[in-house]
Amino acid sequence: MPTPSNPSSTEHLALLYNLFKTVGSSLDLDEVLNQVMDEVITAIRAERGFIVLRANDGSLEFWAARGLNQENIQEPDAQVSHSLIEKVLAEGSSLLTLDAQQEEVLKDRESVMGLRLKAVLCSPLVTKGKVIGAIYLDNRLKEGAFSQNDSALLEAIAGTAAMVIENARLFQHSQSQVKTLHLLYDINTDLTATLDLERVLTTSLERIQDTLGTAACSILTLEGDELVFQVAIGEKSEEIKPFRIPTGHGIAGWVVENAEGVIVNDVEQDPRFFSGADEETGFVTKQLMAAPMIVNDQTLGVIEVFNKPGGFGEADLELLKTIAGSAAIALENARLYLVAVEKGRMEQELQMARRVQTSLIPDKVPRRKGWEFAARWVPAREVSGDYYDFIQGNGKKVGVLIADVTDKGMPAALFMAFSRSILRASLDHSESPGKSVTYANEMICADSTIGMPVTAFYALLDPASGQMTYVNAGHNPPLHFRAKDGRLVELKATGMLLGAIEEAEYGEAVIELGAGDMVVFFTDGIPDAINKSKEDFGEARLKALVQEHANKSAQEMIDVLENSILEFIDENAQFDDITMVVVKRL
Repeated sequence: MPTPSNPSSTEHLALLYNLFKTVGSSLDLDEVLNQVMDEVITAIRAERGFIVLRANDGSLEFWAARGLNQENIQEPDAQVSHSLIEKVLAEGSSLLTLDAQQEEVLKDRESVMGLRLKAVLCSPLVTKGKVIGAIYLDNRLKEGAFSQNDSALLEAIAGTAAMVIENARLFQHSQSQVKTLHLLYDINTDLTATLDLERVLTTSLERIQDTLGTAACSILTLEGDELVFQVAIGEKSEEIKPFRIPTGHGIAGWVVENAEGVIVNDVEQDPRFFSGADEETGFVTKQLMAAPMIVNDQTLGVIEVFNKPGGFGEADLELLKTIAGSAAIALENARLYLVAVEKGRMEQELQMARRVQTSLIPDKVPRRKGWEFAARWVPAREVSGDYYDFIQGNGKKVGVLIADVTDKGMPAALFMAFSRSILRASLDHSESPGKSVTYANEMICADSTIGMPVTAFYALLDPASGQMTYVNAGHNPPLHFRAKDGRLVELKATGMLLGAIEEAEYGEAVIELGAGDMVVFFTDGIPDAINKSKEDFGEARLKALVQEHANKSAQEMIDVLENSILEFIDENAQFDDITMVVVKRL
């Protein structure tokens, strides 16, 4: 059998240069993969081929198929060898067969023998020492269709392609995150813009449906022992609204009882599925995803989305759970507001607003071995413009946020809820505090038409190393007590307050917390506290207390500071909100 002619080394280099120039100019993943496959098929003259990528959950994704139906490659009866592909991915090395039927290493594999494959060539896509996928080529017509030269060429192409593909995947992921952040911002803005609950929830569902590409979405609220369709959009939405589901029934009932989100990509295989609604309305449920709406550990209802082409993934569920949390607050806000209106008493309205605000303040502090966290929030009135937050993502790092709206009373409290939503959405799961705070400032400025700036301090703590990366947006400098030399260091501003200038940028600073170190975060209600003689508490008195009691626990330090302030003002009315957070390394 004659050996196919192979390109020269010069032609190899020209091909690689052309490939890099062509695919390197694009960050669209689908376009990059198709361009790579076109170049490979042309260069190596394969009969068939495709690119396989390993997804984050370990599953295989098939792209840019040539000579095959891409949609059925993953099926067991597809005319390719899945075992061969898995071998290449597992070992991270190329595999070349001149006659797959005769190769000792392969001939016992039923898939190869049964499919009567002749020549197969498969090279891994490796970047930064990690196998992210493979390029697969085969020929069912004749053995010896590929040579060692072809294998070397494919390996070179794969090396270049892996880097470009990974860049495109990272860009795609970044774009997805930006899109998700914009969606969350839009929904949070909708939810805090009005108390017309049906209108705002309908708008939120429309945004969810547009983002996920689902056939239908609905929100069910818990009323007594039934789940009632509050809002529904999409197919059969009008028919479903009067329908009620007994608690404990169906997947929605399971979500309420367990306070957990769920993905079911084949409802017929799930015994929890309640078909009564489908039978009543004529809607056909194939896939279903649901998330609970929870406020203060109480489940108010469920958001459900139905029938997404290709099924739902974990990223979809995380997005839905975040939206459900915001929708739950909107439900609670609306409920509390209606109660206040019905009673017609301003005092009741203020009390309800205080309850809503309290629900936004963490009722627990993080727990990390070798660390102590403590916090206190003391409003001067029924509601407050101060707040603090602990942001704990999927990793082990802990975010600490303290902020103060530059006003008091109900306007400051409302703006506090608005700015908190933006900051939490911007900072959650972020590894770059400076960029996140800069983005949050842009969002606050875009909607901050009433001129109510916010001072904020955000620190991202790595408990393992003791490293704390922070951004100070015009806030009172927290005090860092250094145990090794007894010094007290102010963590000064790295940028201006939020909501003042949209173009403002925020830098980062880094400190290391050693054994016995403590950081005291506070709002201006502490140094500005006034006694009957019109004397303020002052930062000098605060610093002296911190140094004197730095050997105490985080909680004891909070108690010392609060008791000292109350003793100082005596019978004088508290002038401003007081908020404190203490972080200590043991």
